[in-house]
Amino acid sequence: MDGGNLAKLIEDVERELLSGAQSVVLLGLTPVTTAVLGKLAGSGLLKQVTSVHTAEKPGARPELTVPVRAMDALADLAPDVVVVAADDEKQELLSAALPYLRGAPRVIVAGYGHLTFRDAIFEEEGANLLVPSLANGYPHSLTHLYQCLVNASRLDLKGIVAEFGMFKGGTTMFLSRVIERLGKDWKVIGFDSFNGFPPRRSPLDMYDHPDCVFTDVGSVKQYLGDRNVEIIEGDIVVTADALRDEDIVVSFVDTDNYSSAKAALEVVRERTVVGGAIVFDHFTGVDRFRYTLGERMAGSVLLDDPRYFHLHGTGVFYRQAI
Repeated sequence: MDGGNLAKLIEDVERELLSGAQSVVLLGLTPVTTAVLGKLAGSGLLKQVTSVHTAEKPGARPELTVPVRAMDALADLAPDVVVVAADDEKQELLSAALPYLRGAPRVIVAGYGHLTFRDAIFEEEGANLLVPSLANGYPHSLTHLYQCLVNASRLDLKGIVAEFGMFKGGTTMFLSRVIERLGKDWKVIGFDSFNGFPPRRSPLDMYDHPDCVFTDVGSVKQYLGDRNVEIIEGDIVVTADALRDEDIVVSFVDTDNYSSAKAALEVVRERTVVGGAIVFDHFTGVDRFRYTLGERMAGSVLLDDPRYFHLHGTGVFYRQAI
């Protein structure tokens, strides 16, 4: 928990105590716990703190000056105030305490870490990438791509995974490793010119930033050499047709421009299986990549396609019907 949110947490606790609360318990054995107790001691309000409760084995913590007890010990208390002394883990702490809380005490929380996407496989595979994924056209692009793979695995879909725009292969590796962790045999078929952005075919082919050009296909092949990955080199407008006979589970479109995204979509729109998804890196965004508008405009045809469902603010189009 950062300093600003910690200050808000302490401020809310002090307000409750100064308003007449007589019994306070803290959830979680964390640095936040120590900070809150220290501040209350300095304010002369520590005597109202009954105990700290943890889902772990309590153990003696004399430095805290208040007893550390198990969650089930809350059943013997009737606190006026419950302070969640953590940010990311606040839901877990409250869930562990809830069966033992009597009545409806005032619960005090701070921070927004609980809103962060957390998943062990996602975090491990993202951290283990030697080449980082640049699926960052909007803040949750990689997260949504991962969730589409997980959902497809739950539905036991059959087919391949396609990626249009590989760059250095970071996202390709992520897709392949996640597929392996999910226990699926989907091949990843990746498309890239590896020769820079193709000549403009449309006024909507607006993006050509040199930082997004990578031509060393040999190093990408070496990086992905032991994975279940097929690389198709060349202009996507020409090469996308290679998927005409494939069933597609998930497609990731990150071409940045209109013509290549349109060509990819003309194939994957029909070949995506029900329960699968088409994910655009640049269909939405916040305050970056203004010249990738062409990719969004290519994908916009799906907004009127009843076979696909789209939630605003995402790049995901979910195939819901034949």
